[in-house]
Amino acid sequence: MYHMNYYISNLHILHKNVCKEGKNFDQRPFETMDEMMNFIQQQWNEYITDNDDVYILGDFCWKENEQSIAFVSSLKGKKHLIIGNHDRLKNEAYRSLFVEITPYKEVHEIIDGLKYSFILQHYPIMFWNHQHHLNNDLPINIHLYGHVHNSLEETIYQSFIQTLNQTYHYHCIAINVGCMMPYIHYQPKTARELLNDHQV
Repeated sequence: MYHMNYYISNLHILHKNVCKEGKNFDQRPFETMDEMMNFIQQQWNEYITDNDDVYILGDFCWKENEQSIAFVSSLKGKKHLIIGNHDRLKNEAYRSLFVEITPYKEVHEIIDGLKYSFILQHYPIMFWNHQHHLNNDLPINIHLYGHVHNSLEETIYQSFIQTLNQTYHYHCIAINVGCMMPYIHYQPKTARELLNDHQV
C-alpha cells in the first residue's frame, strides 16, 4: 500500500518552556501547552495516514506519563524515534508506541529518479557517510537533524556547512527539521518538501 516518509524533530511535548506558559525560548506562537499540542495534533493528522512512516529526530516528549502516551497514541502513522537528549524512554507503555527506537538511522528514497540517503541523528554532525558527492553513482546523502532549535548554534553549524561547500567544495546538505523552523511549522514534512524548501 502507498506510503510516504515524513521527518520532524524537537516537538518538546509537555515542556512548558517552549510556549508562553514558560520561558518560550523558541518564541513559539502558543499561549499554552494545550494550544500547541492541539495545533500539532491537527496539523499532523490532516497530513499523515496510518500507512506513513514518521521519523521523529529526538526530543519528542518532555514527560512520559498518561497525557503524553495518549497524545502520541492519537497521532497517525508508524512512528520511528531517533533518540534525543530529552528522550528518557523509561516508560514501557511509552516505548511501545514506536516501531523502532534508535540513536541513528539511514533512510533511502528515490525522488524524481535520483537516489537519496537521509542521515538521521538528533545532533548535527560535522561529517557523515558519503557526505561529499564525488561519485555520481552514489546516492545524494543529506543529513537531517534537530537539537539546536533556531538558535545561535544553528547559525554556527550552517556556517560550517557553508564553509565546507564554498572553500572545500564538499557540496553537502544538512537540514534542521526542528518543528519550530518556518519551513516545518509544527508539521512533519516529506523529503521532497524539504528539498524544495532548500532549493536542492
